[in-house]
Amino acid sequence: MRWIISLGLITNVWVGALGQLQAGPWLFTVDEKKSEFYVTVTLDLGLVKEADDDSSRIKGSFITELEPDKAPESIRITNLEAQPIKSKLQFSYSFGPFGLLGKARFTVSDFKILLDSDGTGEAAVLDEAGRFVQTGNVPAITGLVKYDVDTALIKQKGQIELSEPEGPEEDAAQAEPFEFEGRLTSSSNVPVLTFNFDIEQELESEEFNGITVLVLAQGTVVARGERLVIEPPDLEIVVIDGGRLQLGWQIADHILEAAVEPTFAESKIVELDEGQTRYITRPGPDQPQQFFRLRAR
Repeated sequence: MRWIISLGLITNVWVGALGQLQAGPWLFTVDEKKSEFYVTVTLDLGLVKEADDDSSRIKGSFITELEPDKAPESIRITNLEAQPIKSKLQFSYSFGPFGLLGKARFTVSDFKILLDSDGTGEAAVLDEAGRFVQTGNVPAITGLVKYDVDTALIKQKGQIELSEPEGPEEDAAQAEPFEFEGRLTSSSNVPVLTFNFDIEQELESEEFNGITVLVLAQGTVVARGERLVIEPPDLEIVVIDGGRLQLGWQIADHILEAAVEPTFAESKIVELDEGQTRYITRPGPDQPQQFFRLRAR
């Protein structure tokens, strides 16, 4: 009776218009010198409306999943965290001729654009030149907004946390879905990803009574990627009394799978208790061979 242990990860190689790039997750770091964005904040007080903008270089990172083993080749940008190099973005407003109707000032600090896997759109198809459009991305905009509005219509002063929406979470305003429109190229087998974005969100707060605040962030990101290496967890196999097998591993959040064939096409997950670090099983007559796979959750 044979028991075979599968410990490795299958690595695909992308051989296409961009040269030889490995499949799987890549970590991209934003090139601060080549990436920038512009933020426009529009204040609508009902009878009067004004807009002001500020700009900054960008820093941050994101993960890109490449899938060359499917036809056509695809890309999916996820886990984005981008923020301006400037510590504060500042916006000033003057309402009416020569500011006769009043003025306002907004300051945004710790401004970030976040995109997690739940808010990421579907994978996009890469054409032969590496161009793609990834749609359906729903970001989160965070930061601290300090405002001082002193007009003939409204007088308000205070601050709000963009990352802490008021009221039930399901009622919180979300940014409109946006697109990544870009191109993936390769330089000396190093992937270079360039994309444009256009994100719009209305800020909502009970303190903004009578004021509509609309944020528009537009920019271009240029980033270079490096292979995100995921080390497979070690699985130790020991034969114990009665011909039983004991599988052991270091404590972590793992998933243990079992299958009767090496492709794991019809695998089943072995239920593990929290903190469990070993699993004991006995070969059965109906299973001439068995495969196990331990992977990080």
